[in-house]
Amino acid sequence: MLVTSSYFSIFRVTGYRWLLGNALASSAAWTVEGLAQGWLVLTLTDSPFWLGVVVGVRGVSQTVCSILGGPLVDRLDRRKLLIVNNALASLLALGLAGLVLSDSARVWHVLLFVLAGGAIGALNGPSFNALTYDVVGPQRLLQGAAFRFMSGGLVRVFAALAGGYIIGLLGIGQSYVVVAAAYLLGAASLLPVRADRRPAEAKESPLRSLMAGVSYAFGTPPVRSLLFLSLMTEFFGFSYQYMKPVIARDALQVGAVGLGYLEAASALGSVAAMVGVSALGDFRRKGWLLLGGAFGFGLGIALFGLSPWYALSLPLAALVGGSGAVYDSTMSTVTQMTASAAMRGRVLGLYVATWGTNQLAGFGLGALGSVIGVPLALAMSGTVVAANAVRLLPKAGRLGAKT
Repeated sequence: MLVTSSYFSIFRVTGYRWLLGNALASSAAWTVEGLAQGWLVLTLTDSPFWLGVVVGVRGVSQTVCSILGGPLVDRLDRRKLLIVNNALASLLALGLAGLVLSDSARVWHVLLFVLAGGAIGALNGPSFNALTYDVVGPQRLLQGAAFRFMSGGLVRVFAALAGGYIIGLLGIGQSYVVVAAAYLLGAASLLPVRADRRPAEAKESPLRSLMAGVSYAFGTPPVRSLLFLSLMTEFFGFSYQYMKPVIARDALQVGAVGLGYLEAASALGSVAAMVGVSALGDFRRKGWLLLGGAFGFGLGIALFGLSPWYALSLPLAALVGGSGAVYDSTMSTVTQMTASAAMRGRVLGLYVATWGTNQLAGFGLGALGSVIGVPLALAMSGTVVAANAVRLLPKAGRLGAKT
């Protein structure tokens, strides 16, 4: 059978199959939610600046809560934490759907929604990554991450197309109902998961635990380098996704359906890239793979921002999605393999805190885009990401070294 081959050996781990189900449901929810959020803010305000403010508020919430939540991931049952978080995310989406459908939604409602959503996402990231390590182990971690991003990319293709059509034909409120259902499905898929790990005993206060994690991360050169790379790539790179509604509506003039196709192209690029990464197995030169993904990601963003033609923007979106997936899957793997077992949750909390900075950058990117135009702002930020990857090339061989 195919699943007995080394390429599909990860699926012999029963718990991974259920984790993958959660990842797929979450990927669908995030994709449709991202499209709906951007379109809703533009509909309410007609302003790239407010679009940046909304994602920035979510970034503040996620960054702060990720740092504080790292010790919780080391202490609590990660599976139960994920189930509760997915259920809460479903309730939030359903509440916003009700406001939109009743024509009562205002910008401050969206701000409250993203504030709470950022806190939930702050715990989801480190909990899911650490639980994956517990279930599959270090040797299968890169392959597991690759399959997760590959299958998640496939889901994003259909979710992006469906989300674009739902928003364009049915409305924004209905799209949030779909988001709520996807999150609930994700929570249900975690019920059968079992991991051979007991939560760590609380031998120190949460504050001492947090400070110990910060001291370890910044006092360990490989971990410090990885966190700084993540910070730069997230802040200047992944913030581009929040400006895609502006690019679709104003620069390319293709509307919500066109935005869905751009998102689908990005997802297809991710799938293609992850087919290759999953075939690598336990690839040893992960540092080079990581920096290559970061460079391609930055270059793709710069070119995507400057593209004046929709036909060119579609393959560029695929380039951004593919290289970003290579970077993301390798970074999550390398970070966990580099950190010690006792500090893994706290390091992942700091790592996920850098994810929040891509939303914090929405403040600046929205403001800068209002002054010089979003296309040029994206070109500048993508160039920074590519240049930072080149700067770190001499350290490529040391990235991912066990501490």
